[in-house]
Amino acid sequence: MSGHQHQGWSRPPPVRPASRHRRFPRRRPLTWVILAFNLLMLVWLVIGVNAASDSGENCADELCRDANDVGTAIGAGVVLFIWMAGAVILGVIWLVTRPSSGRAARRRPPQRW
Repeated sequence: MSGHQHQGWSRPPPVRPASRHRRFPRRRPLTWVILAFNLLMLVWLVIGVNAASDSGENCADELCRDANDVGTAIGAGVVLFIWMAGAVILGVIWLVTRPSSGRAARRRPPQRW
């Protein structure tokens, strides 16, 4: 036992071979779902606001343009509400389903059986 003494059923940590650099970090699948959801919501917001602002140019009078602006604001608010509600729900699910390997590793083995 070179240099230190092992007690009970503990063993030294496994030696991992040197791995090549990864292009993307290894994450849980739910992390990628959250990132994809946020990207989708951002694209939906940008496309919706852009489409609404383009349709406002067809209005001839001020009332039509004002109504278009109000509709755009309401639509953007709905998208933002859905985005925040989905982010909170996915975030809570992500926190609840965390792997528990850290807790088991910190427990000390019993001194006697």
